[in-house]
Amino acid sequence: MYRSRFWSRALIYSLLALAVLIVLFPLVYMLGTAVKPNYQIVNLRASLWPSHFEWGNIVRAWDSAPFGRWSINTIIFSVGSTIGQIGSSLLAGYAFAMFDFPGKRVLFYILIAGLMVPFSTIIVPVVQILADLHWLNTYQGLIVPNIASALGAFLVRQFYLGMPYELGEAARIDGASEWKVFSRVYAPLATPIISAFAIISFLQNWNNFLFPLIVVNTTSMEVLSQGLSVFQDQFSTNYDLLMSAATLVITPILVVAVLAQRRIVEGITLGAIQ
Repeated sequence: MYRSRFWSRALIYSLLALAVLIVLFPLVYMLGTAVKPNYQIVNLRASLWPSHFEWGNIVRAWDSAPFGRWSINTIIFSVGSTIGQIGSSLLAGYAFAMFDFPGKRVLFYILIAGLMVPFSTIIVPVVQILADLHWLNTYQGLIVPNIASALGAFLVRQFYLGMPYELGEAARIDGASEWKVFSRVYAPLATPIISAFAIISFLQNWNNFLFPLIVVNTTSMEVLSQGLSVFQDQFSTNYDLLMSAATLVITPILVVAVLAQRRIVEGITLGAIQ
């Protein structure tokens, strides 16, 4: 009995270790290639790990393109969209969880159905609306269409369904307005789910490529995902610079993902309780 349990656990841990290695190998290869000289990269007989580190590759890649401007644009886009998604998700989730109104169930099903609609199917009308508003190549054109999130509204609604309705009733009896009930009673309680959703939203916005691609067509307004694509076209044979540029783009979100992984899992678990 003990041996069978030991071997079953050993098999599970071995499979998990293999899965981790498969996932980490491309990342390790990218980091190693970023600090290799280009001649060693193209040499098929060279070792996988660099014989000596060319740290200047990262500086050269940064100086070869306007990564500073692209980083600022990406931060504005990611942070602005994330803040908007948090606000709209809090309001929508609170309304769906706490209020009864005509068509509530139908509207919620439509909201959930929005999670299954590919963004590519609505590109044309979105671009047309932004063009009519003269919002192409602007920050508002990048941020405003992204301030609503069906996933965020769903997670907040599921969280609030587990909250006691009596808390709000007690505040209303004391004379609190509905806005104060929301902002002073229920919104602070949603800090765990909002923290997790904020991290997920920020990572998605940081990695967003398709939407900025169709809204922005000037170098000064491009985000990092677009800039990396342009960089690849310009330096297609400079593999050391390509991997260094990829390292510059992925490092911030990698740090955020590693530091916030517990919040992400906690938030998804809380949202799935009900």
